[in-house]
Amino acid sequence: MVLKNKDSKNRDGPTSLEHLAIKLTQLVGIFRKGKWATDLKWWNTRSIFDPAYGYQDGKSLFDDIVQGILNQNSDMLSRHEVEKRIVFDFLEKQTVNSTEQEHLYNQSLVDKAKNLVKYLIEFEAWQTIDIPIANLWNKSKPFELGHVTFIGITEDELKKWKDDPVIWSPNTPAVGVLARVKAPGDRTRAIEYAITQVDLALDVLRAFLFPFGSSDTWKIGKVGDIIVSTSTPIRIDYKTHLSKLGSGAIQLDLSNHLLIKFPNTQLERIQKLILKTNRTPMESKLVNAIHWLAESTKLDNNDAKFAKICFALEALLGSEPEAEELKVRGITAMLAERAAFVGGKDFEDRFTIDKQIRKYYGIRSKIVHEGAGNVKSDDIDEFGELTRNLVFDLLIRLDELGTTLKDVNKLEDWVKKQRYTLP
Repeated sequence: MVLKNKDSKNRDGPTSLEHLAIKLTQLVGIFRKGKWATDLKWWNTRSIFDPAYGYQDGKSLFDDIVQGILNQNSDMLSRHEVEKRIVFDFLEKQTVNSTEQEHLYNQSLVDKAKNLVKYLIEFEAWQTIDIPIANLWNKSKPFELGHVTFIGITEDELKKWKDDPVIWSPNTPAVGVLARVKAPGDRTRAIEYAITQVDLALDVLRAFLFPFGSSDTWKIGKVGDIIVSTSTPIRIDYKTHLSKLGSGAIQLDLSNHLLIKFPNTQLERIQKLILKTNRTPMESKLVNAIHWLAESTKLDNNDAKFAKICFALEALLGSEPEAEELKVRGITAMLAERAAFVGGKDFEDRFTIDKQIRKYYGIRSKIVHEGAGNVKSDDIDEFGELTRNLVFDLLIRLDELGTTLKDVNKLEDWVKKQRYTLP
């Protein structure tokens, strides 16, 4: 989320505010004419624009008002909050008979509407959102990754949540860490923002620190996203019962098991990337690649894991500025060449990367066109590590070259220059 400058919230000026306020007063007039809208119970139990009650002519007005306010303060307000405020803080109070003596008219009604619109346009709030993470521990100091702080949770804190069976299921996996986010907006908007940031932080941990092959570490994630059972019950010859795929999730310590794998320079570059509010197209591709690389570490069949790594590589280095050129070169040749120049340090290095990409895309072709690639775990591990290294390599290139690699067109130009430049 890119937070706007507060001064920009009123960029449409007083005319817009006045315009929205007048539409609000027109809505009041529509509801005052209807018998259903004068019943207090109706506002609490039914849609105010249900066709059965004849208020459809006000629907477009209402939508225009809501969207007009959101256009000026979408960082802080959710549609639900704006609709709730308009309906219950204004329309209901100016319509229901039980408070008719408080109804306003003419300029007084317009002024009241302007006050509400102004309040919503200028609304600003911040919430501290805590999201429990399954099967992860942090016995060291809090760790910040992007806009998320991973902190250890005490037994007392955990007990307060577990005491409410509606919120905390008895089958919830082990929890030792909270992902804490200072999130902008009303409750709905803040929760949406927090979940997005936590998902991004978990993607980073997965993409760079988790194994790609067979592992139980896929069960680290937000509580609710994680399946508790890890075992597959099996019966042999109608009588022997056993379970396969393990007996429980591995519980990892954030500092001792994961972060020690992160060289400081790599972590600094990743922090810089995910904290940016205005990413270049190439940086956005990088974040998308991290997401798919993270997805490939989760429990799935081998073909699907391998395909997700392909998605990650294509998100990272794919897309062709010239469609005709892609027909001539083909996606495999294009990706192999870009990967070779992004990750290769010398001829031997580039030749090896090119050869590896072509090998793995031969496997991809079998998955796509033949329905199965018979992918081995070793192929997943090796292809995953190659793509992970290419993510780091591209991060370094972006640091070194800046806007020279701001989008796929610039990347292609840079690759051509490398191709045709004599040593």
